[in-house]
Amino acid sequence: MQTSWENELISLQKTDGSSFEIFAKDIQKTAGRLSFERDENNEVYFEIEEVYRRHHYASNALYVFVSAAHSEWQVPVIHAKLARINEDAMHVIEHNGFQRIAADEDSLYYAHHCVQTRQDDDYHPAGRSVLYLAGGCFWGMEKVFQQLDGVTDTTVGYANGHTDNPTYEEVCRNETGYKETVRVTFDPETVSLETILKAYFLCIDPTHRNRQGNDFGTQYQTGVYYRDQFLAAPVNAYFTEEKRKHVHFFVECCQLTSFYEAEEYHQNYLDKNPQGYCHITPVELEEVRALNCSKHQQLPTPKNF
Repeated sequence: MQTSWENELISLQKTDGSSFEIFAKDIQKTAGRLSFERDENNEVYFEIEEVYRRHHYASNALYVFVSAAHSEWQVPVIHAKLARINEDAMHVIEHNGFQRIAADEDSLYYAHHCVQTRQDDDYHPAGRSVLYLAGGCFWGMEKVFQQLDGVTDTTVGYANGHTDNPTYEEVCRNETGYKETVRVTFDPETVSLETILKAYFLCIDPTHRNRQGNDFGTQYQTGVYYRDQFLAAPVNAYFTEEKRKHVHFFVECCQLTSFYEAEEYHQNYLDKNPQGYCHITPVELEEVRALNCSKHQQLPTPKNF
């Protein structure tokens, strides 16, 4: 069995029994203990000592442990159990790619599966237009575009990074260049490009770089990306007008270079987890729904079918 694993911040050092000592490189001392067990199905259950669960060392220890267990032990599923009151640990574990699979009055239960993301190079639905919009956590942004009449599909994923087959936990480590993004497919006969962009700017703060709401990191960089060149001119024209409203403006606007569909448990996340984290307010969602009754149709989507 492997005796140590590490990244730039911590190392997991095997101790007696089924546990690792979490050694913090920057402070040169122990920052906790991670214990684990493997069952007859080669599934892993782990625990980090309570006093350390809220610390960033715990997040790094979790990332290292999960990555190594999947790749070196060939473990298909890693399980976790959290107390409902431990919101900090919940945030850490969900941003390390764990999927909530069950809940009871006191606890939440999670699983992490070894999966690979899929690129969407061949996605060109007939009679539809497609825009890729990054606006912070993609759980909430997907919900935004589902409020619009004429949006026929939403898929969350990772856009415009520089690695192959990025996973959620890799993207969250700010090392891949990918942004959490929603692929919005819409019927241009029903909803205009201007309405799509209007909804987008209602729900983001364009004056921040790599941040939306309480979320910080390169995966939260805002941006609008297009694959079809016939969208370039109208999208850039809208951006020119939007920039005039702000002294500082950090929203990207450019050609899509890559998009990988996110893991299945992220798709329609807030439908599956109605009480899940969302940085979009109910007021903003209501403002987006109001666009269905408005006259923001002055900029028809160009057609290239």
